[in-house]
Amino acid sequence: MSIEYVKHNLYPESILIRNFIGKVDVYNIIDSWEYLNKNKLIDKKIKGVINNFTGCELIMDMESFKILIAYLKKDHIIKKIKLAVISDNPETIVFPFLAENQESGLKIKPFSTMDAAVDWILKGF
Repeated sequence: MSIEYVKHNLYPESILIRNFIGKVDVYNIIDSWEYLNKNKLIDKKIKGVINNFTGCELIMDMESFKILIAYLKKDHIIKKIKLAVISDNPETIVFPFLAENQESGLKIKPFSTMDAAVDWILKGF
């Protein structure tokens, strides 16, 4: 498992992209958020993070999904930004759909393309 962190080429101040590669589980995702916070890669200018799961195999079930949502809900920085999830796998895309429809307080939405995710993040800012 590896994660590539890149700033969006047109909106480097506003959008951070995380490209996940290989097998990814909930603890890899949480560790990645902690890395972003520890290294101050999410600042007040960042409007959203695009989580690109098209190049990975997400190992997640409902129990690990609940662990992830609980973690995200506790982080005051994450709650302020938009979280776009890109996936081309029906087994993966179901999780952001579930998060979007919960009363989690998170701004999270699933997408199938990078352009749609970028448009959503920039909308309203």
